[in-house]
Amino acid sequence: MMERVKILFVCGGLLAAQGVVAQKQAVSDSVLNRTVVVENQYNPEVMDAFKINVLPNMEEPAVAKQEIDYATAPHLLQRWDSDPMAPMLPEFVQGKAPRGYVRAAYGNLGNIDLKGSYLWNISDKDQLGVMASMYGRNGNLSRTGALDDWNSRFYKTDASLDYRHDFRNVSLKMGGAFASQVFNYMPSEETLPGNAEATDRQHFMIGEGYVGLASHGKELPVEFAVQTGFRSFDRKYDALAMGSGSEKIIHTLGYMAGAINPEQQVGIGFCMDNVMYDASLFMKDYTLLQINPYYALKNDRLALRIGAHVDWQTANGSGVKWAPDVMLDYTFASSYTLFLHLTGGTELNDFRRLNHVSPYWMQYGQLLTSYTPLDVRLGLKASPLAGFGFKLQGGYRITENDLFVLPGLEDGSPFGYAGLAQEKAKVAYAGMSFSYAYLDWIDFTLSGNYYAWDVPEEMDGLLLLKPQFDLDFAARGKVVDNLHVTLDYHYEGRNEVAGVKKADAVNNLCVGAEYELFKRMNVFVRLNNLLDKNYLTAYGYPQQGFYFMAGLSCRF
Repeated sequence: MMERVKILFVCGGLLAAQGVVAQKQAVSDSVLNRTVVVENQYNPEVMDAFKINVLPNMEEPAVAKQEIDYATAPHLLQRWDSDPMAPMLPEFVQGKAPRGYVRAAYGNLGNIDLKGSYLWNISDKDQLGVMASMYGRNGNLSRTGALDDWNSRFYKTDASLDYRHDFRNVSLKMGGAFASQVFNYMPSEETLPGNAEATDRQHFMIGEGYVGLASHGKELPVEFAVQTGFRSFDRKYDALAMGSGSEKIIHTLGYMAGAINPEQQVGIGFCMDNVMYDASLFMKDYTLLQINPYYALKNDRLALRIGAHVDWQTANGSGVKWAPDVMLDYTFASSYTLFLHLTGGTELNDFRRLNHVSPYWMQYGQLLTSYTPLDVRLGLKASPLAGFGFKLQGGYRITENDLFVLPGLEDGSPFGYAGLAQEKAKVAYAGMSFSYAYLDWIDFTLSGNYYAWDVPEEMDGLLLLKPQFDLDFAARGKVVDNLHVTLDYHYEGRNEVAGVKKADAVNNLCVGAEYELFKRMNVFVRLNNLLDKNYLTAYGYPQQGFYFMAGLSCRF
């Protein structure tokens, strides 16, 4: 059965370095009947370079903001976004948000995390943001079966610079980012003949530069934003059946919107990617254009958006595709919100996205874009008591050329590459979550989801690392002044696959402590994978065993 699965092995790099973003002040959550004051700490989490998830992105019921990237926001079911390590203290009460942030952390297995960022108000019209970080590990990882431990190395370094100048009604934005990712592949069970010159090393480099204009204020009859830039992704070393080379993209996106009256708005968003490859990669250049016209209505009770995603592609799956963009949120009894969302669209499978799926990819042939004709979601969110909230929801999604990850080796390869396959997939899902918060003394969330996947019967091996159900629990409690403890637990059951041993479940328990040593300076420690479980992650490689991280962070 597994021979019938067409695996596309791909080697991937890293995400573009994230730019520094503005600080956020008071945020009101009327549905939860509570108001907290938070600050943006420039992603103040010690990142785990190898935590890639595959669950649906469960969105909160809200009308999409007309930002520069709203037209391309995907609703992915092959992964979900999470912060696997959050040891830094989120401030619940504070004054003016600091502009700078630094942190340093170290742990066993060579885990390291360094980051610094600063948002500089040069003048009342000029703002400059800078950021640099490095994280990774260098240590032995246990593998399943009788195989020896693998000496894994993985380090990512990135930096970004973002500048903004405000004219009277328009802002000029420009900036760039660079990142470098070095790592090694996991060796196979035995060294096969004919591969003496193969190397387990890999080095990816990614760069990006952009310039854009955006309206601000209320004087212009329409609001708009447009941005264009150049992206590059380079691979240094050859992999099996795939030489060195680069992917280059001219990335342009924006929107224009106008108000009919204080409650109604019409607009259109667009995104165009011109994708180009080196001749050595034997891939076709192509262009993907995405257009998103819409009408929006919002008042105290009703938030309605009616639109469509219309996508046109020149090659590599050329043609015109469309999907709905309908979002209805209705609030009743002051704290209950009923929502119905029908969305979809085309997802570009460029090297950046493939690195999200697995940083260990190697490719046979060219991947097609993923197209979702329908993703429907129905649910209820409510807060019947102060500080307490719950959410119930269910949905169904259809995706053409969806991405799947399979662990394994190709005959003749000395290394284990993550296999990427594409197939039409349908999934029905349902879930619920409960949360409670009382000042900064206690804050916890419990959530669970169930997934029913549907692929062609002969291709059920694709579901090996897909989740069947998951359970998440996160809690943070105050012990004494300035001292908080945290607990996070994630369990993920996998699907039964005919003729293949069922993949071990994800079973990850983490605990930590955070202490505010001085004003705006925290020390922390976190114990990860406390149960020391050995399982394959969603990206097809082994999870780190038990490891700890300790360090400090400072805001200034």
